[in-house]
Amino acid sequence: MNDNDKIVNPQNFNMESQQEEESVDSDTAEIPRKTFLGDFPTKYHAFLEIIVLGETRKQFELGEEDVVIGRTLDCEIQLSVDNVSKRHALISFRNEEYQIEDLDSTNGTYVNGIKVQKCVLKNHDQIEIGGVKIIINDGKV
Repeated sequence: MNDNDKIVNPQNFNMESQQEEESVDSDTAEIPRKTFLGDFPTKYHAFLEIIVLGETRKQFELGEEDVVIGRTLDCEIQLSVDNVSKRHALISFRNEEYQIEDLDSTNGTYVNGIKVQKCVLKNHDQIEIGGVKIIINDGKV
């Protein structure tokens, strides 16, 4: 290969990339994981570490089902703290990631110190609900 083979004519390059862009369909669609992996099982091993002042830390394992955090008995995670609403927040598993959503609580839901209505959770994010700290540990096995 000589030096002339390495030279790219910018004029030709722009025309070729413009033609390629025009041929690409601009509509996008979500492709389900099953399309690529078939029925190959993917297991998510994620858990919440719940830290209530003056109590022993507790762990709650997450799966793919929704988890409601609040004060009432029908919540999957019950926090007996006055600043926590009856149905305070929802953690859900969508598009291969965990999300938290505030359920119009009185005192709000915070992730890493920022008040959120809804956001994606990442490994080691710190959630605060009514003074209770919850750390997500998200791992894929």
